This record gives sequence, structure tokens and C-alpha cells, in this order.
Amino acid sequence: MFSFFQLFAMINDKVPSVNSVAHFFQKRKKPLTKRILYSTKRFVYRGIKMSQQVVIEREKKPFIKRRWVKLLMVLAGVLVFLSLIGAGTGYWYITKSLPVLEGEKQMEGLTNEVTVVRDARGVAKITADNLEDLFYIQGYVTAQDRLFQMDMTRRLAGGRLSEVVGSAALDSDRFYRTYGMHRYTNDMIELFDEETKQVVDAFSAGVTAYIIEAFKEGNEPLEFKILGYEPEPWTAEDSAIVVKYMGYTLTGNHRNELENYQLVQALGEDAQYLFPEYHIADHFPTIYEQIDIEDLPFDSESLQSLISFAPSEFNGSNNWAIGGEFTESGFPIVANDPHLGLAIPSVWYQTHLELEGDFHSVGVTVPGVPGVVLGHNENLAWGVTSMSVDQEDLFLEQAHPEEPHLYLYDGEWEEAEVIEEVIEIDGEDPYTETVEVTRNGPVMTSLFSEENAEVSFHADSDAPYQAISLRWTGREAGEELNGVLKLSRSTDVYEFMEGLDGFVTPALSWVFADRKGNIAYRGQARLPDRQNSVGLLPVPGWDPDYQWNGFIETEELPQIINPENGYVMTANNKPVDDEYQYEIGRSFYPYRAERIEGMIADRIKSGEAFTADQSKEMQVDFLNTQARALVPLLMDEVEKSEGELSELEKEALALLGDWDFVESTDSAGTLLWHQWYNLFSERMFEDIVSFPYSSALVIHNTIVEASEDPEGRMFGFLDEQWQRDFTEFSRETFVEAAGMAEALQGSDPDSWAWGEWHQMTIRHPLSSVQPLNYLFDLGSWEVGGSGATPGAHSYDEETGRVNHGGGWRFVADLAFDEPAQDIVMPGQSGQVMSPHYDDQIEAWVDGELLPMRYDMGPEDGVNVKTFVPVREE
Repeated sequence: MFSFFQLFAMINDKVPSVNSVAHFFQKRKKPLTKRILYSTKRFVYRGIKMSQQVVIEREKKPFIKRRWVKLLMVLAGVLVFLSLIGAGTGYWYITKSLPVLEGEKQMEGLTNEVTVVRDARGVAKITADNLEDLFYIQGYVTAQDRLFQMDMTRRLAGGRLSEVVGSAALDSDRFYRTYGMHRYTNDMIELFDEETKQVVDAFSAGVTAYIIEAFKEGNEPLEFKILGYEPEPWTAEDSAIVVKYMGYTLTGNHRNELENYQLVQALGEDAQYLFPEYHIADHFPTIYEQIDIEDLPFDSESLQSLISFAPSEFNGSNNWAIGGEFTESGFPIVANDPHLGLAIPSVWYQTHLELEGDFHSVGVTVPGVPGVVLGHNENLAWGVTSMSVDQEDLFLEQAHPEEPHLYLYDGEWEEAEVIEEVIEIDGEDPYTETVEVTRNGPVMTSLFSEENAEVSFHADSDAPYQAISLRWTGREAGEELNGVLKLSRSTDVYEFMEGLDGFVTPALSWVFADRKGNIAYRGQARLPDRQNSVGLLPVPGWDPDYQWNGFIETEELPQIINPENGYVMTANNKPVDDEYQYEIGRSFYPYRAERIEGMIADRIKSGEAFTADQSKEMQVDFLNTQARALVPLLMDEVEKSEGELSELEKEALALLGDWDFVESTDSAGTLLWHQWYNLFSERMFEDIVSFPYSSALVIHNTIVEASEDPEGRMFGFLDEQWQRDFTEFSRETFVEAAGMAEALQGSDPDSWAWGEWHQMTIRHPLSSVQPLNYLFDLGSWEVGGSGATPGAHSYDEETGRVNHGGGWRFVADLAFDEPAQDIVMPGQSGQVMSPHYDDQIEAWVDGELLPMRYDMGPEDGVNVKTFVPVREE
């Protein structure tokens, strides 16, 4: 899953530092006379009006009063302020937003007393005697710790960042307004059962209560002071769009389809032989066979602009459940570590809820979503990975040559729905994005136009098609929020399985176990039943033969209870065998699963019992099975011309030959391998396509096939113009990779170290505006592993900066003789001056987990606060 913080950081990369004031004057535009941050939102919760004044009148002011220049002035003022009155008062100013964690507080909206006990990590256990009070305070407490993150998430997903950060976010807003998650939140809300409606309304009211209180008293989080705006009330639509956005971050198949489309542009039908695992001649869309390659519209640059908003390919996870017959305690063990963007604050928020006489669960949620999404109760434990299935399809559209908004389907012209999306921009006039929605979904190629999208962009009318639309199952109404309570209340795997019914997105592989000894797996998502397509390429939207034939029924989704082997595990690998009747995707990733399954099977074979500590060690295992498979094949080719190597290159080759494929921070072989693999992968396709094609399985299969080719050819199945000499290519890339390692760390290969280059640097969304980085950012840490190891730490190939990994790790032995354990990186709070901003990071880097105090009472807590109804005078 990719974090919105990384996209926001990219937006901020376009914003100049404090030293670049002149930039703003060069970009000067007429300021708005009235700025509408959002429409007025009012609702009544338990008789209390939850509302704010949301229309802000502005007089015309000189440009110097605009947002970012104002920011510079604020920062300068803070520096002067600190120098004049001393650090103590300055410290008070920037810490006054921190919540008061002890004592008693009267609150409107409560009917009875609620107790909040915080542990040493700042995790709040909330205990209440009724559902609405429980979730009211969960909303309030979550906002205390993560309000800025929550507001940025809903703004990003709803295409509303420009309202607060200006036109630097316009491209992002145009994409998300076109994609249209915000247009489908009400459909989810309409499916709320009565209890879910109470939960979401109470949670929303709690968040809003904090917003009103904090801004009234001047105690808002520092980010809001810097950006100078007040967020609107939280609503059910906001929680719904957070769910939809999380689904989007684990989708992203349009990236693969657009990259494959470009391969077809270059290679024609022969491109099918590159696709992983399968040759798809029987399903190669006839549109590509019937036209000349030169006739394909949309150039690579335009397609890459659309691909740039696709979720990260590194989003993934590990999980497993091991049956009690193989554990020391005799009860199942469940482990989970979702791999998402690593940033400040974490994607995950630790939460602990007890409704007296009903349910008691602890784990994590996504800020903005009520309940416990992952974790355990007194009966079960559960975790998820990305199912890595294909929930998106691109459709080629034939537009009417003269009449706007008409698209061909089955020989008839159909009128697309036209939606005018008005994007408010801080300091500038609004921008209107005209979105066309065909029967297949929104037309995404309008985003190729650099002009105002009120004029829809199409390819030349002589082309075989003029636009591309996108269909996503996540636009279907789902019951994810109905299911959260059901999961927390489940007493065994059978009830838990029923609680997953109705989940549409994200597409997740759920692993769970109960204290009765059952273990189970369920792949849950709304998945299309495709016709005449395997989802690898855009298909003709005008042809009924390529329409979805509904969706795969819930009972036909991959699932199992108590498998014969005694364990279940997933790590973004293919969840079905080749006999499965539906086409659900081609983007599975086998390497981590291969290693995890090997560790589990080897331990079972040895007869040594599993423990929670052993699962903890598996989560940070750094053996790379991808390298173990490919290094010998590539080294064989280099050794054929070893006499042409320099002494340093020979030493490097010997070093790689001695490597055990464990990617520890002090490993020299790991550094050399990743330089080589990255270069090899980049160069493989550079003559074929103009972008870095990066499918791991395509690369793997190409290397294996080349090593087996009797003529030593790479791409031996393509025309001669695309073929390469495998031995020569392997040697050339190895020599260059050894030179890159030397440039990074010197001429002594024995001194090379993976961790010296492969480091995790944690950054805040605002830190690209200096000097805010000194306030918000944390340091750098050497970490082992890569995207191919169970201890997954994916990285930027140019800088080595680690940007993805298991931001939450969790292990539970259902004997519960000892508490379950978890950890969130970097900490629980998003407030920079909180002691819990980064207090878990060192333990996380060391591979440790910390106890989850399930039975913690007021006497055990570090801080105890009681919330009570307002007393009558």
C-alpha cells in the first residue's frame, strides 16, 4: 500500500524552500476575493449541533500575504520569537496542542462515563458501557493524535488538496476527481445497518468535537498553524472515502495494463511472450491484431503521466497462522506485517476498545476508520496481506467524431455522464475538470490535456479509438464498515468468515485463527468475472464480448478452514492454483512467500515447535530467494569472460559467489547484487520501451529463458532486432554495477556494506519546506532486507532510501499466557512534540515487538483520563 504522505511529499517537492521566495513572485496570480475552503457541514449528534463557520471572507491583499509567503513570515517570526523570549516559552507554544492525558473532562455528547487508559507507548484503551460513547471517544482520541493525517487523507482521496496547498496539488486533484472515489461514498453509507450508522456518527462527532475544541482554544496541531487553515467537521462520507482510498492503494492494475500497452506498441502480438507465467494467444484482444502498431494512439509520455498516480508496486504484506499441533503452547499462532509506505506518522494507528458486556479488541486501524481493523479479541487473532488481484480494467473507447460526449457501444452511440468537478485552489481561481463517465467508467485520457479540461481531450478521430476509460470494482457499494464490528465480536473462524461477507475493497488475503484451534484463510474482494480477457491489456469498450460478466460469487472466492498441512500463509503470492476457473490477476509476487513457506515447512519437518518469538524472527528474515535463483545463472555468464575483468571486478565476482543471499546491513554481496539487478532490469528493455519496465516476474523469466537458450540469446522469441547476447549483456552490466558499488563505497569490495547505502530516512509531509525538516523529520537508520525478503524494506533505486516496509508488525499466540505483541513505526502520535512521535522506532529497527496490554486497567496505565457527561449546574 502506498502512503498518501509520499504523494504529498512529491507535491511539496514542487514547493520552494524558505530560500526561494523569488519563485512566488515569478508565479504571481490574482488572489481570490473570497476563499471557500469547503461547503458548510452541520449535523446534530444527541441534540448537539456539530457545525463550524466554513466560508472565509477575504479582502484583496497584496501577493505577499499569500499562503506560502505567509508561511515564511511565520517561520521567521518563530525564530525571532524564540531568540527574544527563550526556548522555554517557544517549547510551550509548539507543545500546547498536545492532549491532556489525565484528570476528568466533561463532554457534551456523552451519556455515561468513559475511561481512557494510555500505556507507555501512548496507546489508549477506551472502556465504555454503550456503543455510541465508546466510538465518540475513539473519534476524539484518534483526532488528538492524528487529525492532520486524517484531514490530508480525505483531501487527497477526494481531490481537494489544492484548497490548502495551492496549485502544486492540481495534477493530483485532477486525477482523484476523475477517478471519482468521492462520488461513491454515499452508496456505502446507504448500506450501513442501524448499529454501524450509530458507530460512524458517534466517531464522526468525536472527531468534530476535538476540532471545535482545539481550534477554539488555539490548541490545534502545529501543521494547521503552519498551513493556516481549520479543517471542516468529520462526517460518515470521510470515513467511507478513507476505506475507498485504502482500496485504491492496493489496486493499481492500470499501471500494468498501460505498461503492457506500450510493449504492444513496440512489439505487437509478440509482446504476449513477455508476460509472466502464461502465453496468452487465446486471449490476445483482437483489436491489437487488426491494426498496425503505428496506428496506436497515446504516446509513452502521456501514458506515463497517468501511470505516475498508480499506487506503489511495493505495497504488500506477510501473514500466517500456524495450527496448535505445531506450536509450543498448543494454541494457534497468528502473525502479520503489512508493507506500506514508511512515513511520519504511520499508516496505522494502535487502538484498544472495550464495550463492557459486549466485545473487547485491540490492534490497529487506519486513522479515520472506527473500530479495530487488525488485531485480536479474546477469542481470535487476524491479519491481512494484499491479495494482489486485478480489480481494475482499462477500456478503449471510440468517441463520436463530431458530437461531444458520445461513445460507441454495440453499434450504437451512448451518451456519457458529464460531471463538472470544480477544484478550489488556494490563492487562485477555481479550476473546472470536466469528467466523462461511460458505461465502463471515467475517461482517464482527459488528464493528458495540459489545457483546462472543460475541453475533453481525445486522440485523433482517425485512430482506431480515441480515449481510455477505467472500471474499478471499488466503485461498487461495500459493507466494509458494517463488518468491522462483526470481526471484533466473532468467537470463532466461522463467525469471522461471515463477517467478511460484503467487503468489496481493499482486496485482502485474511488469515485468522481461534482459541478452539481452528485456522483459516479467506481472499475477500469484489472481483470481476471477465470475458475474453485476462486483464493484462486495455480491451475494446465498444464490444459487448469484453464486458464483465458480473462478479465472482463470495462462495467461489479462495478460502479454506483447517488445511491438512496445518498452516496457512500469504505474502502477495498467487492465492489459487492453475485450475481455478476465474482470471483474477497476473501481478503476484512469489519470493517472500517461497521463503516463508520454506521456513514453516522446514520447522515442521524438524519437529521443533513454533513460538511467538520464532514468528517474530521470521518477520525480519532477510534471505533473498530471488537472488538465490538468479545470481548463479548470471554469474555463469560473467565467468565465461572472466579474463576480461579487472582485479576489482574479479574480487567483486568472487565476493558474490561467496554470498549466502542473506541481506544483512553489513553484507557486501547484497550491495553488489542490487546494483547489478537494478541496472540489468533497467537496461533490458531500454531499446524496446522508453520507460523502466519493472515486472519482477518478466525479468526473472527472461533471465531463466536466456540461460536455457542454446544460442545464448536474450529475448530469443522476439524478432532479431530485439535480441541480445546474454553473455555479453550480463558481463557489461556486471562490470558497470561493480563500478557503481566502487563509486558508492570505495575500491575494497570487502568493505562494502548494504546498510551504508540502504537506509531508512523518515520524513514528514511538510519537511520539503525548509527549515521544517529540522523540526519534523527523524534521522536515518541502516536496515537490511529488500522487497524480495520477508523482512521487506523496499527502496529508491537511485538513492537507496528505504520507503516501504512493515510499518506494523504483530504476533499473537492464542494461548494468551503472554500478551500478544506488536509495534508501529515510528510511533503512535502524529504530533511532533509528543513523546510518542517516534518512541517505537528504535525497537522496530532492531526487529523487536512490544506487549499489547489486553487486560490493562486504570491501575496499570501510565495516564488515566475520565470523560463524563456535562453536569447540570
